[in-house]
Amino acid sequence: MTYFEWSSAIELGHPLIDAQHKQLLILAEAVVDPLLNSKHHQPGADELQALIDYARAHFAMEEGLMREAGYLDLAVHTNQHASLLTELRTYCSRVRHGQNTNPVGLVAFLWNWLVLHVDAADRQLVVWLQAREAEGKA
Repeated sequence: MTYFEWSSAIELGHPLIDAQHKQLLILAEAVVDPLLNSKHHQPGADELQALIDYARAHFAMEEGLMREAGYLDLAVHTNQHASLLTELRTYCSRVRHGQNTNPVGLVAFLWNWLVLHVDAADRQLVVWLQAREAEGKA
């Protein structure tokens, strides 16, 4: 079973953002796989760290685009990114310290981020960036 798979439904129409979202889905799938396919039903710390590292770089890229274009919701979107990273780091720390994590909670968190955040906040950003580009202001 695959939880995180790229589809046209979550494609935003921004080649760089879409390519990075695809990679985030691949990394999230690597986090979820041990939950389903191991006797411990725990994510691996290395997989979580890889997701954190890539997410941090992706968020920096998105935030750079927002700053360059004068995105009005920059502070809100940046705070969402910081919150997502904090939650990921919490899961990773728990795994590294041998503490049980809530597998359902982790999958739900990843789903909310990678599907709902992308479909709402990131879609709004891309629409705004495209409108600015069409106006010749980006």
